[in-house]
This record gives sequence, structure tokens and C-alpha cells, in this order.
Amino acid sequence: MHYLRLWGERMNYRQVEVFKAIMDSGSVTGAAAILRVSQPAVTKALRLIELDLGLQLFVRSAKGIAATDEARALYAEVERTYFSMQNLKRFAGGLRDRKQGRVVVTVIPTLSLAWMPLMAARFARANPGVTLSLYSVSSVDAVRLVGSGEIDIGIAQIRSEESNLSRRKLCDLEGLVAMPAGHRLAERQAITPSDLADEPIISLGLEDEFRRKLTAAMEAAGARYRSVIDVSLGMTLCAMVEQGLGVGIVDSETARVRGNAALVFRPLSPKIMVPIYMFRQRDRRPGGIAEAFSASLLPPPPFAAGGW
Repeated sequence: MHYLRLWGERMNYRQVEVFKAIMDSGSVTGAAAILRVSQPAVTKALRLIELDLGLQLFVRSAKGIAATDEARALYAEVERTYFSMQNLKRFAGGLRDRKQGRVVVTVIPTLSLAWMPLMAARFARANPGVTLSLYSVSSVDAVRLVGSGEIDIGIAQIRSEESNLSRRKLCDLEGLVAMPAGHRLAERQAITPSDLADEPIISLGLEDEFRRKLTAAMEAAGARYRSVIDVSLGMTLCAMVEQGLGVGIVDSETARVRGNAALVFRPLSPKIMVPIYMFRQRDRRPGGIAEAFSASLLPPPPFAAGGW
């Protein structure tokens, strides 16, 4: 007979506690002391346990009670699993207190360079028992992964309303023109779309919102957008610009991290701003840890504010 199966099917957690207390103490009186209940309450609970299991667990005599072979076999199973149950209770308590658990977050590459490590470090120090899993993916992939429930929180651009996502605006990133030091436009305080007419432009992917907005602004100004190289990351774009292969538009966060004496960054006039959202699956049950992480996030400072 598999006594663990009987226990799982017919004994609740309180009955297990009573049975274990009797076995540990060797008496009903001792079990009552361990459980801090009356002796009649333990006696009644024991009768119900034996009735539910259909087993005689103890032999009564004038000297007290003695465990049967069935009780000793059941006790061996209980010992192997009881502490696991206790650990589960402690783990659940830790989740309520945000001391344990896991948060899975995806963030666009530009915010994974400096801002997210800072945010993650702040949260980890305040919640030492929580595991953070951070992934850097494109905005398109972030929307897909959060929408499918594979990721708890996404931080990215969202161009359109997504019916299965709830979102909150985190910040705006500004588009800046990156150019080599000494470029003819480096002395300008701001760059207009017309200034970039026929300039060789190093571009991010076609889905990038900064590229889309700059292309539209240049077309509206009658200026030709001449893309000579396409790259997938702002950091790569800056490296190409530094090599003198052209100019490009990057976000203010990439400019903060990548800036050096060989590069110059200038704002556009009118400015190009792209909102960044923090989003979750709309019908996902709110979790204490994920909610705490999202509430701890601060927006990146503007580019002109300097370092961290």
C-alpha cells in the first residue's frame, strides 16, 4: 500500500501535523503540547484521521498508545515530504513579502546598456531574495513575448495599441544626430531636416521609430534621405559614424553611453521624441514582485543632465 498516496488523497495538512506530532512525542498529551491545543482535540483529530484513511494507526492501552506498522510506514513517507511542504509555505510567505521569487523583464538594447543595470542593482539591493532575469530584444519581439505570457514586463517602443497589453509611459527618448567631430554641421546648435539633404546617413532598421520620423521630416522638407548603411544597434551606428562613413540619428541614451571626443551629438529642430512604455499582459494576474519592480523604475535623465 502506498501510504503517501493515501495521505495526499485523504489527509489535509492539519491532519498531517497532528499525526506527526503524535509520532514525534509518542503520546496524545505530548502532541497536544506541541500543537498548543487540548488533549481531547488531538484525540478527536486522530479518530478522524483513522476513519478517513481506513487504517488503525495506534493501539490504545492503559499505558497510552503504540504505533502500528501502518503508522510507522506512513510516518516514513510523511518525514520525507513534510519539510518540503514547510519550505513551500516559507517560499509563499517570501513571495508575499517580496523576499523571494523571479521577475522576467525584456528591455530594448539601448536601455540595457546603463539604465537597466542601475535599476536592477537598486531593486536587487532592496530585494535580495528576488531573482531578476533580464533580456535585451527589439520592440517587436518584446511585444510578442509579453503578449504570449513568456515575459512578465516589457520595456520598449509600442507603435500601436495592443488589445492584450496594458501599458504605462516610462519616458521619452530624444533623437540626436551623431556626426564625427569636425563635421560641417558640428558647429550648429540644432540640425534641421534640410541640413541633412544628401548627407550619407547610417540608419537603424526600417522598424525603428527614430528612422521613420526622420525620414518623414526630411520628405516633408523636400530633402532626400540617403541611407548608405543599415545597422541593428545604436552603438554600431555610432562606431560607423566615428569611422567617418556618414551621420546618423540615435536616441539620447545611446549618445550618453557612447559619447566621446571623436563624436558630436546635436538635437534636431523640430525635436524628434519617441515614447518608451512599460507594459504587461492585460489579463495577467498582478504579482507582488513584478508590481514592486515596475514601481521601482525611474525614467532615464535627459541627455543634457550628464552622467548617472
